[in-house]
Amino acid sequence: MAKRRAAWMWAAWTLTAGGCTALVGLDERYHLVEGAGGASSATGGGSSASAAGGAGGAGAGGGDVAAPIDPDMIDDMEDGDSAITRTGGRLGHWYSYNDGTGTQSPPVYTEEMPVGFIPEALMPPRGESTRAMHTFGSGFTEWGAGIGFALNGEDMQMFPYDASAFAGIVFWARLGDAGAEATMKVNVSDRVSEPAGGICDEAAGAGEPNRCFDHWFYTAHLGAEWAEVVIPFDELTREGFGAEPEAQALDRAGLYVIEFRFAQDQDFDVYVDDVAFYR
Repeated sequence: MAKRRAAWMWAAWTLTAGGCTALVGLDERYHLVEGAGGASSATGGGSSASAAGGAGGAGAGGGDVAAPIDPDMIDDMEDGDSAITRTGGRLGHWYSYNDGTGTQSPPVYTEEMPVGFIPEALMPPRGESTRAMHTFGSGFTEWGAGIGFALNGEDMQMFPYDASAFAGIVFWARLGDAGAEATMKVNVSDRVSEPAGGICDEAAGAGEPNRCFDHWFYTAHLGAEWAEVVIPFDELTREGFGAEPEAQALDRAGLYVIEFRFAQDQDFDVYVDDVAFYR
């Protein structure tokens, strides 16, 4: 998965650096069947969602986490490109990934189909927000699909990002189709679970010790209306199949990617907007 993800990050960087913010040969919903990639994890955790603003609605989920007052924006999507906002030492691009058995839009980058992953215009807007990331798909039978971005990496490389000053992640989300899967895993990788961290063994298979991709995660509950989802780092958990299974907390000083993931056999359709850290 790391090689495929790195290839997509390089492609996203190349397209953005070249000024590409539109895709040729795809409609506005990026219809295409293609995909590859991989990681392994399962459901768990819980979600904390506050009352929604903008387009309106209320979020579902447990917890009494107050909505952050002054979030540190990672990407608000308003610039219309695949890059996250270059601020706070962050550098990265959005990508899609899946197990290759179903259909996902936007598709996974390949040499045969070098497309970019750009925000979609919101109709109607969510308050002052006019764009959001949108992915939808179905038919995955192995481990599923998702989208995400690196916090400090491009041009085929990833480096750790120090998020120790923050308490968690916050974003807005809603379903694109009211009948789609209503739960979404939010993965956060650190030095222990990410191959680039140098601790886990990317070549380790099922049942072997020191496996990679045992990411910290949280299960967010989605609805048909926009809702703000607040995820405290302290509420992230792991399955425990990977390297250092006894680790008690996310290594906030060494984060790599944030991903929004759906399991196999789930039909998904979700919009994600205004992803930020909060203190």
